[in-house]
This record gives sequence, structure tokens and C-alpha cells, in this order.
Amino acid sequence: MPKDLRTKTLRLKCGDIRVRTRGDLTAVVWNDKRGVRLLTYIHDPLREGNYCDEHGNAIKAGIVADYNRHMGHVVNTDRMGNSYTASRRTWKWTKELFFHLLDLAIVNSYILLSSCGRKKISHRDFRFTLFREMLASSGYEPRPSISV
Repeated sequence: MPKDLRTKTLRLKCGDIRVRTRGDLTAVVWNDKRGVRLLTYIHDPLREGNYCDEHGNAIKAGIVADYNRHMGHVVNTDRMGNSYTASRRTWKWTKELFFHLLDLAIVNSYILLSSCGRKKISHRDFRFTLFREMLASSGYEPRPSISV
């Protein structure tokens, strides 16, 4: 972000937009209840100014509407990945990275399975089935419990 848009001293009213452009990259700061900072190379640069309706409510810029429309998928993926995570704080960063990438691969495979239109299965059940299949293909057999 440009330095003049990064500062906390940037005082914007509700609906104010500040824009900086360099080449194809556009930096936008839009204020509704708090400042929203975005970088884009897809959208055309906006004009600076105040975008409010007759009641004083901020009119959402197109870039912000697109962000909100498409960010839902990322938030869902993060939520699913964090629900059943395998990582622990005490591990080295290499192990933590490995398990983070493993979690991402599992979430992505679940999303692909769900998008194929097959029978709906919960994320939890998908993980249990996946681990059962992996253990079965590795030759692992659970030991029978000994009751005395």
C-alpha cells in the first residue's frame, strides 16, 4: 500500500474513497464504519470523493462488492480447515507447515467431492472416511481390545 494510504492518521468520513494508481495496480481506501484497504489490478481506478446516499449511508464501491461476494469462499475454506486441524503449537515450523498443507489438501478434496454432485457428506465424516481408507490401504489393523 502507498505510505499515505497506510497511515492511521488518514481521517475519512463515511463513504470517502482515496485512490492511488501505479501501472495496472490500484490501491483503494474506502471508509464505511472503518477503513477498508484493497489492492486490485482487475478493476478500473475509481474517482476519489464521497459516495453517500441521501440518508448519509455509504454507497459500496464495486471493488468492495466484488470482494464481499467472492471472499465468502475463502472464509468457508478457512473455517473448515480450522475446525479439524492437526497442527500443534509446540511443533517446529516445518512440521506445522506440513500439517497445514495437509489440512488444505483435505479441505480442497472435500470441496471437489462436494461440487461433483454426489451424496452429501459432512466434512467431519469425510475426514473419518479418508483416514479409515488411508489406514486400511497401509495395512494397519486395529488390535482387538482385551477384556479381563
